Amino acid sequence: MVTYIFLDSFWKRNHSKHWKMTRYFALFRVLHTNNRKEGSLFRLLFTSAHIIWDNISMKDETCIVMENKHITKKFYMLKIKAPYISENAKPGNFVMLKASSGIDPLLKRPFGVFNTKYPFAWIYYEVVGKGTAAIANLRTDDNVRALGPLGNRFPPLTGKNILMVAGGRGIAPIHYAISDYAPANNVYLIYGARSAGDLNLVAELKKLDMKKMFLYTDDGSAYQKGFVTTDIRRIIAEHHIDVTVSCGPDAMFESLAHEIGGIGTENWVSLEALMGCGFGICYSCAVKTTADEYKKVCSDGPVFRMEEIAWQKQ
Repeated sequence: MVTYIFLDSFWKRNHSKHWKMTRYFALFRVLHTNNRKEGSLFRLLFTSAHIIWDNISMKDETCIVMENKHITKKFYMLKIKAPYISENAKPGNFVMLKASSGIDPLLKRPFGVFNTKYPFAWIYYEVVGKGTAAIANLRTDDNVRALGPLGNRFPPLTGKNILMVAGGRGIAPIHYAISDYAPANNVYLIYGARSAGDLNLVAELKKLDMKKMFLYTDDGSAYQKGFVTTDIRRIIAEHHIDVTVSCGPDAMFESLAHEIGGIGTENWVSLEALMGCGFGICYSCAVKTTADEYKKVCSDGPVFRMEEIAWQKQ
């Protein structure tokens, strides 16, 4: 039998280093089997508490919507007043958002952080289901619940030639990372999407201090026809790239692993995944590694070395 248990957890550290009580619900699954010993539930509760302790920098924050701008098609840019998240988020972190206090939808949804400037945070998102549709209906001065910052960050880099690679809405964490890397590195960007209506925020990207940007659409409706992998080997060779940093759908990563795996660059990926909790309890975002183990995108990632993940063969 599958039983769902809600933990009512209370841990949080405030800025004066004292413990502060913050309440949030952690959803996780307990699988009961006939040969399960009585101590199993206690061990699982202890493990869950340990996971929450490891994510003690997160906070469940009630944020105020400043703007929820429709960009194109199903894409929006959400600006929220989120003092804690904006002050503590790092490039690569994500947040879990919930638009209403009701139970439909029950769970928050994960979103990469596009940018922060205290006390504000920006979230670029695409409407793909009930949860994101509810967020798209938010209006100025509405409240939205945000849990974060969550996950690990992109690695600190200095004095490198970095190639950023973004597919579709994966541009959100990549934009945040470019802002962080550009002052101390030579940054290049490959950005691709299905069509012109999916390749957004180009004007915003041009404001960043990058060396060069390469734009692609699958159908050729804007910029160059092709995929983010179409010219990637040539770009890496011509610009003496040391490190690649990517975010996008799994199919993009599988192609990247085939194209640039083993050519000598240091490769980092930020994975997208469905999540139930956002901090390592529900295991809904587990991915298989090359060590034949499973890691959780939310708490072990979302940033991994590309070679660490067991991609499907091309």
